[in-house]
Amino acid sequence: MQHSITTLRLSIFTGVFLVSCFVPIFSVHAQAPTGSTIAVASVGDGGTLWLMDKDGEQQRAIHDIEGDPVVLGLSWSPDGNKIAFFSEKKKDVDSDVYVVDADGKGLRNLTDRQGFDGWPTWHPSGQRLAFTTDRDGNLEIYTMSAQGVVGGNLTNDAVPDQMPAWSPDGRNIAFASKRGKTLGDIWVMDTSGGNLQNLTDHRGQDIEPRFSLDSKKIAWTTRRFGEGVIMTMDADGQNKIQISPNPENEKRDPAFSPDGKKIIYIRFGGGTANIQRRSVKQFAKVEANLCAADCFELPAIGFPTRSPVWFDPDFVVEWAVSPADKRPLTWGWIKRLGQSR
Repeated sequence: MQHSITTLRLSIFTGVFLVSCFVPIFSVHAQAPTGSTIAVASVGDGGTLWLMDKDGEQQRAIHDIEGDPVVLGLSWSPDGNKIAFFSEKKKDVDSDVYVVDADGKGLRNLTDRQGFDGWPTWHPSGQRLAFTTDRDGNLEIYTMSAQGVVGGNLTNDAVPDQMPAWSPDGRNIAFASKRGKTLGDIWVMDTSGGNLQNLTDHRGQDIEPRFSLDSKKIAWTTRRFGEGVIMTMDADGQNKIQISPNPENEKRDPAFSPDGKKIIYIRFGGGTANIQRRSVKQFAKVEANLCAADCFELPAIGFPTRSPVWFDPDFVVEWAVSPADKRPLTWGWIKRLGQSR
């Protein structure tokens, strides 16, 4: 009889344990988009977050940020469950980093302080973010947990360091910096803030770095030709290629497609700012200065847009740590990438 009761208790415990293990996993992934999705912020309508498919169709507003702010710096969590961004109440003076569920629910202010906190970027585990802050009196790059617990200062330099981008393999952070008395270059460091390298080293302004999903390429905005244009390079700074045409109109906010074959960015012109999508290859000099055969302007949502970012559930970076030597491993997306070709 005692044996039967013990067995029953173990069965109940096992059932409860299994439910407690699997239910959170199901609920965590319930909010991620089921198809290839672009998130973008609109300006001029109070700061609204929108989702659309990869062709700009099926547009839907998911959250209207209160207080008529400017919303910038969108970043998908690696699993697509959440979107991080910053809301700028007063330009370059007062802003906070927020996280919202991919369906627009569960908005949380992670920084909630007087001063500038912005440009969040996710670690591939989804457990941490890097961001820009002036809490030390100068723009620096810090880390924090996904719950907003602030960690250390990674850059700690006398000049502004900002706009971090965490590589999907978790090894490096690219950022924009005015080190070296330039208008701004793209630098890269390891996740402890060491092994610094200047990737662009040009007198023109270079800002807004973004890694490709395989961590092998970086897209960025440069003003070395005047107005902003989009360029790409290898993650070590080699093979710099101009992606968007010469600047009759400012281009900003580049981001790779999940398969790394396209770039989306914002083109300003005619009093608006819309998303363009372009193949990742050098543009031909004879092309017109707007869109050519490999360039497509997504349908406008009625307001100027900023900070488009692209998520696809078929290209998810699955993050693990090898128990043998504690080195990070990325897997999952490689198999999917091969199957998609």
